Parts: sequence; C-alpha cells; structure tokens
Amino acid sequence: MNAAIASHGGYVFKTMGDAFCAAFPTAPQAVSAAIDAQRSLAKIDFSSIGGLRVRMGLHTGYADERDADYFGPAVNRVARLMSIGHGGQVLLSGSTRELAHSDLPTGASLIDLGSHRLKDLTEPEEVWQLKIEDIPAEFPPLRSLDALPNNLPIQRTTFVGRDQDVAEVKELVNRHRLLTLVGSGGVGKTRVALQVGADLLDQYPDGVWFADFAPITDPELVSSVIAQVLGMSQQEGKRIDESIPPWLKRKKLVLILDNCEHVLEPVAALAAAIIGTAPEVRIVNTSRQVLDISGEEVFRVPSLDVPHTIADLTPAAVAQFGAVALFVDRARSVDKSFTLTDDTAPIVADICRRLDGIPLAIELAAARVKVLSVPNLAQRLNERFKLLTGGSRDVLPRQKTLVALIDWSYDLLTPQEQTLFLRLGIFAGGFALEAATRVCGGGGLDEIEILDLLASLTDKSLVVADTSGKQERYHLLESTRAYALEKLDTAERERLARAHAEYFSALAHEADERYGTGSTFGWLADVERELDNFRAALEWGLTQGHDAVLVAAIAGGLEQFWYRNGLAVEGRYWIERALERTESAGQPVIVARLLYAQSWLVPAKRALEAAERAVNLYESAGDRRGAAHARATLAFSLNQAGRLDEADESITQALAVMQEYKDKHGIAKCWRYKGAITGSRGARAEARDFYDKSLAILREIGDEIGLSLVHANVGEIEFAEGHAQEALKAATDALALRRPLDKDASATSNANSAAYQIALNDLTGAHASAREALRLAREVQNPYTTAISLQHFASLGALQGKIQSTAQLLGYVDVQYKELGATREPTEKWCYDKIIAALREHLSEAEVAKLSTEGAAWSEDKAVEEALKGVA
Repeated sequence: MNAAIASHGGYVFKTMGDAFCAAFPTAPQAVSAAIDAQRSLAKIDFSSIGGLRVRMGLHTGYADERDADYFGPAVNRVARLMSIGHGGQVLLSGSTRELAHSDLPTGASLIDLGSHRLKDLTEPEEVWQLKIEDIPAEFPPLRSLDALPNNLPIQRTTFVGRDQDVAEVKELVNRHRLLTLVGSGGVGKTRVALQVGADLLDQYPDGVWFADFAPITDPELVSSVIAQVLGMSQQEGKRIDESIPPWLKRKKLVLILDNCEHVLEPVAALAAAIIGTAPEVRIVNTSRQVLDISGEEVFRVPSLDVPHTIADLTPAAVAQFGAVALFVDRARSVDKSFTLTDDTAPIVADICRRLDGIPLAIELAAARVKVLSVPNLAQRLNERFKLLTGGSRDVLPRQKTLVALIDWSYDLLTPQEQTLFLRLGIFAGGFALEAATRVCGGGGLDEIEILDLLASLTDKSLVVADTSGKQERYHLLESTRAYALEKLDTAERERLARAHAEYFSALAHEADERYGTGSTFGWLADVERELDNFRAALEWGLTQGHDAVLVAAIAGGLEQFWYRNGLAVEGRYWIERALERTESAGQPVIVARLLYAQSWLVPAKRALEAAERAVNLYESAGDRRGAAHARATLAFSLNQAGRLDEADESITQALAVMQEYKDKHGIAKCWRYKGAITGSRGARAEARDFYDKSLAILREIGDEIGLSLVHANVGEIEFAEGHAQEALKAATDALALRRPLDKDASATSNANSAAYQIALNDLTGAHASAREALRLAREVQNPYTTAISLQHFASLGALQGKIQSTAQLLGYVDVQYKELGATREPTEKWCYDKIIAALREHLSEAEVAKLSTEGAAWSEDKAVEEALKGVA
C-alpha cells in the first residue's frame, strides 16, 4: 500500500489499525494508486489466512491541514464512502469521477452504482465502482443507508465538531436501554441523536427509527406518531400505547424520540412500557428535560469546544476547536472563498466563545459572512450582548444567548422578511411554496414577493430549504419556529391558524376528490408529506375547540390514508371527535362523509351501521354520488354478513350512479364488489367477468392497490375452481403490488398462498408463506389473519402426521373464529375439511374433543410457539 501510494505522489497522513488515509495532488493519481495497490495485492497468495481483500474509497473536496494531518467534512465523507463498500472494491464519489474519468489508465473503467445515502446523513452521493482488468468486479449491494431499515432524514449540512460526543453516546446506547440527551435549545441534541443512529445501523437489524414530536401538541398523538414511524397498523379495540410494547418485543432496533419536552408524560409512560417488554430495543430521547423514570440514563449534550483564550491563536490552532470548525464550514457554505487568516482566526474564536459554542447560534452568525466582514460581525454581536448584560463581559446563559442571536438575526431582516418569518411559524413539520403564499400572503405582504423573501430567509439560515424532491419544501428549525410563534401576538396567531386550517382543509378535500384518479402510492406520498400540517389543523379545530366543521374535511377526506397507512386508530379518533362536534350543526353532507370514512375503519357490524347512516344522510341532502360511494361500502359489509340479496341490490344501485357520473374508480370498485358478491353465490365465471372489468379500469388509471385487491380476489376464484397454480400466481401478483407498509393485506396474501401451496403439495413453500403471514398478522395485531395462518400450520402438521398437536392447534383456531364472530371463507373451509378428515382417520371423536379442548385453553403466544415448534 505504501509503495503504491508513494509511487503516484500520494502522502499517507494517518494510519489507524489496518486503515490508510492518504492525500494526492490530483484525482487521476489517486485512481492510479488504487489500481496498482489492488493489482499488487492480487498477486500475493493470502489463502493461508482465508484471503485478504482491501476496500478503498476516493473522494475530492476541501480539507484543513494542521500538524501534518487533514480534517474536515471531505475527510469524513470519504470514510463514509469507503465504509459502504466490500473487500476488494474501489468506490469513487461523483466529484472524483468527474476529475478522473477522462484520464483512466489502460484496463480500467467505471461502473455507475447509482445514488446512495451515506451515514453522514447529508445529500446522496453518486457512487462509481472502479473496474480493473483481471480483478474480480462482482460485489454484493452497497451497505448504504438506502439498503438498511431506517427513516433517518437527510440533513442539509455536514456534521462538525462532535466526534467525541458521538462516540460517548454510542457507548451509552449499547449499555443502556433508555438514554435521554438533554440540553438547551439549539445545542445540537437532534443532530447528535441522528448521527448516533446512523452509526449504529449495522448493529440493529430491525433498523433505526426517528419520531419527531415537535409538530404536535396533543399528547394523545404520541403513540400514533410512533406507530406510524414503525410501520405498525392500528387495530380496533386496542389502545395504540398498549400495542406498541408487545409489537416491539422481538425486535432489535433503535427508536429515537425527538423534542419530547412538551409531551413528557405520555413519552415517559410509553418508554417505560417498551423497556419493560422489549429487551433488544434501545430508546434515545432528546429533550430539554429528563423523563425521570427508572432505567433512564442521561447525557447532557455540551456546547461545542471553544477557545478559552484568544491571544496569539493561529488559524491551525483555532481550527482544532469544534465551534470554530463549525463556523468555518457554515461560512464556506455561503462564501466559498472564506478562510481563516492570522488576522481573522482570533476574532472568529472570540465570536464562538461569545456564542457559548451553541451550534444553532454559530450557524446563524456564520451565515452573515456573506454580507459582513468578520471584524464587523464581531462588533455587531458584541453590541447585542452588551445590551443584554449592562456592559458586563460575563458569559451569558446559553438559552439567553440563543434568543439574543435570533433577536439579532430578526432585527437585521427587512420589515417584509420579519413579517413572513413570524407567519411561517404557523406551519408544522414543513410547507410548500404555495402553502406559504396562500396562508402567509396579504396583510401587507405581497404574494408575488414570497419566493424572494423565502430565498432571503434561507440565505440567513432562518429557513431551511429542501429542493431534492419533485417539489421544493421549507421548514423552520424547532428553536426558530418556537421563537416565531412566541413573537406573534394572539390575534395574529389566531388569524394565521384559521388561514392554515382553511388551506389544509381545502387541500384534504382536493386530495379526497383526487383519490382513485392515478397512482395510489403517489397519492399516499402526497398526503403523508403534509401529515404534520393536517394534524395541526385537526388539533386547532377539534382538540382546541375552534371550528370542527372547517376541519371535518381533513378527518373524513383522509380516510384512505388512515386506512392504507396503518393509522386506523388515529383516523377513528379524529372522525369520532368531528362527529361529536358536527352531528348537531345542521351539516348532513359533512356528517355523511365522516360516517362513510368511519365505515372503512371499524369492524364489520359497526361498518355496516355507519355505511347505512351515511347512505341515508347523503340521500336526504341530495348528494347522489356520495350516496353511491357509501352504498358500495354498504354492499361490501352486507356481503360479509351473508346478506347477499341486499348486497347485490345495493351494489347495483351504486354502480348505476357511478356510471352516470363517469367515476372510473367508483365503477372499478363496484365491479370488484359485484364480483365478490357473485362469487359468494357460487357463480364464479360471472364473478371472473366482473373482476376483468375492474382490472381494465384500474390499469387505465394506475391504481396499484386496487389492482392488488382484485388479483387477490381472482386467486380465490381460481382456487375454488381447482386451479391452485393459477391461484398462487394471482396471490404472487397481488403481493408484488403491495407497499411494504401494507402489512395487513400482505399477511392475507401470504396466508392465501400457503393454502394454495398446500394444495400443490409444496410444503416447504407453504411453511414459508404461513410463517410470513403469521409474522405480519401478529405485527399488525390482526387476530383473524393470525387464526387463518395458525390453521395453515395445523394443515401442515396433519400432512406430516403430527396428529395430536394438529388437533390442539385446531381447537385454538376454532375458539378464535367463534370469538371473532367469523365464518370460514371457501379457501379456509377447504383446509379445515382436510384437517378434520385427517384427524378422524387417526383419532376417535372423544380424542379429538379432548385435544381440541386443551388447545382452546392456549394463549396466542402458546399457540404460536406450538405451531412453529410442531412443523419442521
């Protein structure tokens, strides 16, 4: 390695264990050194130690040199790049590829591996693999953030000055199950937690999951936010906070709970329940206040290191302090030419000291180097602090320092910038340009100027812009948002809250109308992007009691989002609150929409009742299209209840109206329900025709979820006709169209697949499908699909001759069907009859009854344990 590096002008500036850190004058020289090193290594026989394969990362960027060493984001970036590769692999960043691709040595080429997120959490990196002639070039997928389970958000800026803190926190997380990071606002608690989570991803196979409570004020939503982050479905009759700990029981993951100080009580209660139930789960909580519960370890996040004296400080000496390194990094982000000099280094050190090393304060100050010289910046800051302390040079309390800095930044804004900044505090989570224009415009603020004002606020680090998606998004940091809201007077805040609720109520209504006109997955993503704002409007209108009628469109119009995104419990919570407030308000269409939404989110009997009421209200108000949609859902519930004639009459009426209004999604839904009702009557050929009509429309509009549901229905028809192979293909097609979050539907498709594979005598495949169905059904706490999955395990046991355990397991399943008030559908009835025949062949009626009684007394955990143990 040393020889290859030196021969191409490289300099090894550090070695750590078996790692070489080298710098080169040019990117092509670095590439040539990597090629020579890999070729030299390939010539040596390392077979006696099982081989020796060296991974390499090449990146080009700015770095600071001091004491014959290099520091800065570029050094960290190349380490992250190298870490996602495999032994023998050479990875290039996009910047290095641009400089080297036209000057590659003979026998070398580059392979585009696409865009990957590295563990520094910043913007994705375009990664290229160096292919070297006669050297193996096939490697497993890169171990980037994209390949590991997590929802860690992209960070707009690099992570500077916290290496020691991150190392300490990682050690504490591995030793303690609950760790709270405490500190004042702006000190960097969230950023430390996120970086620790990224670094620990490899150790926690079930992922690292981030839940931010800053956008919510209703403590009731804490559990719902966590359940959504974890991908849990919310079940009727179960409190979410009681469901989360058992769901996590067998998981090994890290859960980051951010900004908890205003919801301490529910967070503390849930954290205590989780650490008492799930031994492999680690919780990292960030707050300005500790949870104060048993088992909690506390780490006080310090401010960044600052120089205590500033005399005779050289640029190299001052750059060793984390606060100064952060200032330089952020200053360079707004002025690429910025650098520390002998004259400015002591001044920057003094600025960082005066700012107590608070990261947010330093970032706000550094943003000003675009328009102020360093000496002028220091003078203006000192004047601000003298006003606060009566001229004393004593160090200010940290929170007072931060407020002073935001005050200072605010005072430097133009009147229009100040107005917009304060108004933007009304948004929760983030917002689009259109939302800012509609909600914040007027009242002395010209709407056409808002984009320019947003750009200016972004330049001054008071607004964070994200332009990486298809639509730009903006947000305020927690501390600056709190500052903005506090500075608004009561009347202005109330006016803005109403404007915010009006905008997002209209947006929810528009989303409701748009559902079913294109990709369902795209629709769900659009709604989820604004979820924090929808929640904020619902809290304003319902929890705080301002205007239930206005926000009812959000509660009801998002019913498919609540249903498809695993948020059924939260959806019911809002819908029931809205119903309480609107049923006596003389708004039949609003109440009907809420009841229709409720019919999607409650069990069969309640769903039927809600759909019936919705139909009556829509019809009394003369809303024929609304009545048709409610009538279609009523038909579905009537079919489940076995009332086939009524179901057929209801769906026929609904279909006629949908066709009259040319509602393609509604027509497709009616054809699907008509197929299900007809299939229940045994007219399978006719049912297939209805499904084909539904599929044709769904393909035309691009509704992935609708297609998945019809494929699953077709599979049941194929199986009933004796075509198990075709049924399995339909179930596989249905699974391929599911989203990862749609675990409930995936559990059903896997359970169906298990039955089809049993019919095909593919017992290995059936076992895998039944096991996956059982896992998913228990994750979403669906007792019906859990019972079906366990029955399939009983079928496998019977086929393997394990008769006694089969009888016990079937006894447990029979009790579940009875308690649920459910009947076996044709596929499950086929499996059940096969099991009963096998039991009667080997056991007497009395023996079957005895064993079934034993199984009926089992708990679910016991039944699952016996099922997994009893079937190989």
